[in-house]
Amino acid sequence: MDRWFRVFLLAVCLNAPIGAVQEVGRVKRMASGVDVEQWEVPYQVSFRLIEADRHLGSGAILNVRYVITQASFLWKLLRTYPDQPLATLARVRFGEAALKSQSDDQFRSIHSHTYHPFFDFEEARNDIALVRTAEYIEFNRFVQPISIRKAPVLEGTVVEYTDWGADKNPATQDDYKEQLQRLEAQAISNDRCKELLSTWDLQNFVYDSRVCIVTNGTGSVCTGNVGGPLVVVENGQPLLVGVMSYVYRACNPQAPGGFERLWNHYDWITKTSTIDYSYVNFGEMCRVVRNVAAQLLANSRETVRKRRAIKATLAKDGEV
Repeated sequence: MDRWFRVFLLAVCLNAPIGAVQEVGRVKRMASGVDVEQWEVPYQVSFRLIEADRHLGSGAILNVRYVITQASFLWKLLRTYPDQPLATLARVRFGEAALKSQSDDQFRSIHSHTYHPFFDFEEARNDIALVRTAEYIEFNRFVQPISIRKAPVLEGTVVEYTDWGADKNPATQDDYKEQLQRLEAQAISNDRCKELLSTWDLQNFVYDSRVCIVTNGTGSVCTGNVGGPLVVVENGQPLLVGVMSYVYRACNPQAPGGFERLWNHYDWITKTSTIDYSYVNFGEMCRVVRNVAAQLLANSRETVRKRRAIKATLAKDGEV
């Protein structure tokens, strides 16, 4: 429904005057990761400490107002700064793969956050949270939402995880990799995950709502990887299947990584992140859409102009 609504909104915004529309409604890194460009993962976000603009954790865009991330990460942040609300501590950055921010990056303030109703920090159960931005997220080539896969992933399914983090334990911010990293792995069953973790007596931390991944020794989830998206690619489209939750043995390529499996929480996520469009400022949303469309049109015209100039030059050279 959201996809068709976005198509409808684009058509309305490009063809109707604003006044008419307003009347409608009111690295460090994971070990063995590889560099990723933002256009490859436009759903990726970075939560930033406002005061120092330091990367705190990752998340994924669900729609124009909501981002999904790890609940434990937010809980620990607020425990560290008990006298400050999340909105004054952190903000969300979109559309960038570099660790360091630039002054013209797209940032959004945080309006509110919601933990899963059965979130348990001590046991890292139901470890997801939804963050609502104060302003609309502006979509473009580098900023796009991602859909959640409703069905489970089968054992052996190839999955991809992207995040900033560290390749050693412990690590500091100075150790972080400058570019977003991607780790390719395979999903495994919970029984297999428990079997592998029994080596360190950690098998009891594999819950029914957790999905584990392994790399067969080629890489690992490492220090600082929190809240990042785990995806599968089907028919060329990424689908969100998990959010980074638990590092069983940080930086150990023989140990599985634990993610909160989102298909278990699909109903709660979609219900909680639903936008009541009857209260949306359509004029503002259309302004955003028009700006993006204008940029795309300008880029297209510039490309045509350059091609014509090259063609004219070649033709002139041919005459000479």
